[in-house]
Amino acid sequence: MKKFTKTILASTLAATMLMTSGTGAFAATAVKPVPTVAAEAAKKPQAKKFESRLDEIIARGYILVGTPGDYKPFTYLNPKTNEFEGYDIDAMKEFAKSLGVEARFVQTSWPTLMDDLLANKFDIAVGGVTRNTDRQKKAHMSDPYIMFGKAPLIRAVDKDKYKSVADINKPEVRIGVNPGGTNEKFVREHLTKATVTVEQNNLDIPGLVASGKYDVMITDTLEALVYSKADSRLYAALTDNPFTKSEKAYMIHRGDTIFANYLDLWMDEMKLQGKFDELYNKWVK
Repeated sequence: MKKFTKTILASTLAATMLMTSGTGAFAATAVKPVPTVAAEAAKKPQAKKFESRLDEIIARGYILVGTPGDYKPFTYLNPKTNEFEGYDIDAMKEFAKSLGVEARFVQTSWPTLMDDLLANKFDIAVGGVTRNTDRQKKAHMSDPYIMFGKAPLIRAVDKDKYKSVADINKPEVRIGVNPGGTNEKFVREHLTKATVTVEQNNLDIPGLVASGKYDVMITDTLEALVYSKADSRLYAALTDNPFTKSEKAYMIHRGDTIFANYLDLWMDEMKLQGKFDELYNKWVK
């Protein structure tokens, strides 16, 4: 009986030790850290955060400038060189120089200008952008740098024919206009009786007026002057007394006061040093 009891006790002790050993091995395995998504993400280098887009631009070494490339004298994508040129192109090269970075130009369009800016395709939008409250609701419009108004570009032989909105706002008057900008907005609001055709390429319209396909192109006084100077068949009407009065500005993302303050200070310096006057003499006169 004693022998039997000892055997039972020995078996029980052995089983207990085996279970304890197994549990210990399992416990050692169980406490091993299991990688998580958060833990793995923590190992990856995080993108550096900047207080302002200004700091980000300086750190990356270049500024992305969005521009349509079809609005002389401010922006023009020259097909011969495949390079942008114009008043605002030169201005942005100066702006980049002030930042110590390179200016890289990104082509956009007037219908997509705002959406492309908000989608972060570029840091600043330029190219004859009109300063208005509609754009200010979604972005930040800088201080103005030049004044202008809406005026008709017509054929020189018709210079005594179109002197007012009433003269143009007739069914027999054919108007060519580029889409998505303030030119089209003016035409849709004030010339509802005229025959309006939207031309996708703004650069084509002056030639189509000169050749007789259209009678009028409603555009900025500055653009009208440039095209009339380049083509004797054209006449920039009412540039001294345009239909509207507006100003050009540069457009950036809203909410970044550091970048906005720098841009406005740079513009003040450009005016003070006569740099904007130099650009006007080069591209408009």
